[in-house]
Parts: sequence; structure tokens; C-alpha cells
Amino acid sequence: MRSEARLRLRSFQRRLSLRCGSRVRQLIWSASGIVLLTAIAAALGGCGNQYRPVVTPVPPTGPAPQPSSMVIVTTSTGLGSPGIANVFNGSGDELLTQALLGNGPLGVTLNTTGTEATTANSDGTINSYEPSTTLESYEVQVSTLLQPAQPINLLPTTDYLFVTEPNVSAVSVLSGTSGNYQFFEQIPVAPSPINFAGNSGGARIYAISQDNGSHKVAFGDCETPSQVTSPGQAVSIETASITISGTFPVGICPVYGLTSTDNNRTYVLNRGSGTITVINSQLNQLDNTPNVRNLNPATGTLTLPPPAGFTGASFNAGPVFADFYPIASQLVTANYDSNTISIVNVSLDEFGNDSSLFGKTVTVPVGNGPAAVTILRDGSRAYVANQKDGTVSVVNLTTFQVQATIPVTGHPTSIASIFSTPYGQVFVTSPDQPYMTVIRTDTDEVEAKIELDGNGIDVHTSVQYAGLTNANSVVESHASGSGAPCGLGAVCTR
Repeated sequence: MRSEARLRLRSFQRRLSLRCGSRVRQLIWSASGIVLLTAIAAALGGCGNQYRPVVTPVPPTGPAPQPSSMVIVTTSTGLGSPGIANVFNGSGDELLTQALLGNGPLGVTLNTTGTEATTANSDGTINSYEPSTTLESYEVQVSTLLQPAQPINLLPTTDYLFVTEPNVSAVSVLSGTSGNYQFFEQIPVAPSPINFAGNSGGARIYAISQDNGSHKVAFGDCETPSQVTSPGQAVSIETASITISGTFPVGICPVYGLTSTDNNRTYVLNRGSGTITVINSQLNQLDNTPNVRNLNPATGTLTLPPPAGFTGASFNAGPVFADFYPIASQLVTANYDSNTISIVNVSLDEFGNDSSLFGKTVTVPVGNGPAAVTILRDGSRAYVANQKDGTVSVVNLTTFQVQATIPVTGHPTSIASIFSTPYGQVFVTSPDQPYMTVIRTDTDEVEAKIELDGNGIDVHTSVQYAGLTNANSVVESHASGSGAPCGLGAVCTR
């Protein structure tokens, strides 16, 4: 009888163990006696029929998505030869694709979302295309201006493309988007129109001319701005109605302009005067705020002061290009004629008025002939392309000190930057050399020198994350022109 009970016990133990799994197997096999086994069986009765929830495994969290961007480089081998659009990956070390452009591209712009690039060509045409890793020449759209056309600079808006034409004292307006542009009309402006200031989605833009209607400044005179005495002019153009809504006096030999990302202020850089004309673009009038440092409220003119310790008899900054950092409300100008940059506080109060710090300026000596500047998107540093001595100056925007000077290939006039992981890059091109210099921002050293199919006309970087803009207001082109370095016979290698 006792042997039969043991056999029955062992049989029950095996069945219970199979049903309830290893979690009770040790307890079951250590049980002795019918009474203990009965208690265990009662406690675990029906365990094989209990509900067991389905467990969905949680995949491990992977690394954060890496920034994705493209570097768009426009090159040319001469005014009579087709230009090339080069698309590099974000690190700048791999050429992804190329496409042919019109003859002799002069000005290049990239919209704020990085989805459309546009060039003005010396053959009187406009090219537009969507930068991509698979871009081919047949995807580049061509638009023809009224001939004879000599387009220089351009600016895209939501519905139109604006192009300066100095030879006819007009701004050409092309309608359409996404490369499907068609000639719309010409807007007469003062002679020698050179550039624009504005944003893609702004209510108005500003066309900048080097003459004021007196016909005293021919296009090309501002190559020697010290010999020009007549001021220029800017007109505001409403982007909805394509009508001129205001006329504004600016300084001598204006060469560039840009508008803040909030569309509240527009800044026109006057190389000949060494000043910045400030327009309250929200109210469409000159900035007339009294008691603001360095600002003349009667003319809306912001004077760029000399650097600390300057002992000369007079100082003329000679600004030719600028970048804007919206988070800190800093405007940084490249001052070609004084070998300096100026870091200007352009902050506003909550009502859109000039703040108490507006106009505060620090001028910093850099290399010889600063022609362009780019601000890192964290606002820590500005990288300045010094055209005459072939270097890039790295300026700390907290201490206002030059922390590095980096030799590059050629005599640069175009520079762009990108943030990335684990470090960022700065890209530099020169109109006299077929190379692009790539600088690492963690070490401020040259990472690579990329050979190009032609000399560098301009370099732009696209956005890095979906839904992000380029984080600045520089959407107008920066072509060589009258008064801009290396344009119309200016010496690029002196």
C-alpha cells in the first residue's frame, strides 16, 4: 500500500511540475508526505489554467537620430561655360551628385527650408532646383528674363522670385514656386540695383539701389567706394500686391541687406559710409528711436564704431556682408575696408521697440579683407572669411576675442556652417580656386580640402531636421557685384 502511494505521489508530482513550470518544481519535489502534497496541490490548484497576460517586448531605445543635411556648392569655370550644382553630404567629404546650370552663375540663394536653390546666370537665365541626393541635370528648371538681361542677385518669397537687373534699373518679378517660375513683370527702381533684404514669408521686401534717382552712381562705381559721394536708395515692395509702398534714403554704396527673422527690422549695409541703415520693417519706416547708442534717429543710420584702442584720425568700417543670430539678437557684419567685424546688439522689447541695449556694438579686428561671416547655430562663435589674406578668423561671441586664425585655400568670399554630432563643420569657397576647405568646429582645424569642378561661387547648407528652418534670415543671394569683393574687376588676390 505504501509503495503504491509513493508511485501515485511521484506521478502527481511530475504532472504538477509540467503544468506549473519551474517556479514551483523545487517546492514540489522537496515535498514529503501526502498531507503536504495535498496542501501544495490545493494552493496551486488549476495553475495551468490561470490567465497569463501576453507580454509585448519593449525594443531598446536606440541612439538619437543624427543630423541630416546637405552642402550645396555652386562652381563655375567662366562666364561662357555652364556652371555646376554640387551636392555634398553634411560632413562635406562625399560628393553625392552634380547637375549642370546656365552659363556663368553669379548669385545663388537657398530658401529657409532648404527645399529650393536658385541661381542667376550671366547668360540672362534663372535656374531653380530642389537639392537632393539624386539631383540630375534634367531636373534643373530654366527661366528666361527679358533680354538683354544681366541678373545679379535674387530673393525668393512664398509666391515670387525677385531679381535685380542693374542694366535696366529694374527688379524682375517671376511668379511660381518649386522651380516652375515664369516672368511676371518688371518694377522700375533707382539705377544700379544691387541686392534685396527680406524673408521668404515676409509681408514686404526691400530692393536696394546704389543710386537714388539722380543718375550720379553708375553700376560699377562702387568698386572704389571712396570716390562715390552720392547716397543710395531702398524701396519697399509689398509681396502680396507687387507694389512699391515706400522709398528710403540709405548710405553711400550699399551692397547688402538682410531682415531679422521676426520681420521687425531690416538692415542695409552701406560700404561707402561705413554705416547700417535701420528700417522698422514692421511699420515700414526708418528707425527713429531717440537716445539709442550709435543710432541717428533723423536718418535711421547706425554708425559702426572703431575697435577698442583705435588711434587713427577717422574710421570707416566698410561693411559688405552680415549674418544674424536671432536667439541673442546679434547682427555680425564683415567690414571689408577696416579688417574688422562688428557685433551689434539689435534686441527689441516685448512691443517691438528698440530695447535699451539696441545699437551696442563691439568691433573686433580680424584678418585682411573680411568678405563674409557665418555664425554657429549655438551662437558661440563667428567664422569670418578673410578674402585678401586667405584665412578664416574664429571669433568668440562671448569674449569678443579672436581665438584662432585658420589658413584656407584661395581667397575666400563665401562661408557657411553646420551643426552636427559629434562636431560641426564650416565650409569655405574661393572664386579663384577649385577647392572647398572644410573646418572642424571642435578643434578649429582644417579637416579636408575638397577638389571641385570649377571655382567656388557660393556655398550654402540646408536644414538638418524635418520642420526646421535655416535659423537665420540670410535667404537673399550674395553675388559679387559693384562694391562686393571680387566683383566687376575687383582684385581678389592682392
